[in-house]
Amino acid sequence: MAFLDPPDAQARRTRYWIGGGAVLATAAIMTLFLIESRWGYSKPDPIIIYAQSWKADRSREQAIADTKATKAAREAKLAEARAFIATLQGQAKIDAQAQYDAYVEGGGAAKDIPYVAAQPATQAIVRVPGQASEPPIE
Repeated sequence: MAFLDPPDAQARRTRYWIGGGAVLATAAIMTLFLIESRWGYSKPDPIIIYAQSWKADRSREQAIADTKATKAAREAKLAEARAFIATLQGQAKIDAQAQYDAYVEGGGAAKDIPYVAAQPATQAIVRVPGQASEPPIE
């Protein structure tokens, strides 16, 4: 049962090995944290998607009116672009038409104008300092 009472030299040597292992493990963990903080192992930033929210008492007619207003705004934007392209000539017109076609094919108007309300539900209260004060809209 000599292993229960080792000589002092062996006990010291065992303590050195345990201490060295503890220092090595701590250094390895700190090095891994340093590497992760510099170059990152995290997932890429999430994509945030915003959705329009409506009141619970919104009628079907209001929804249809909003859809028509959104479609009209998109068409107006595209008509403005087509009118501008009509004023161009030569290679500039060809390049602008190609850019317009790529924009329409990629759903650009739907991305730029996702929603237009037919009638705003609430009016925003915006006060600019230095201008005449008006009573708040309730």
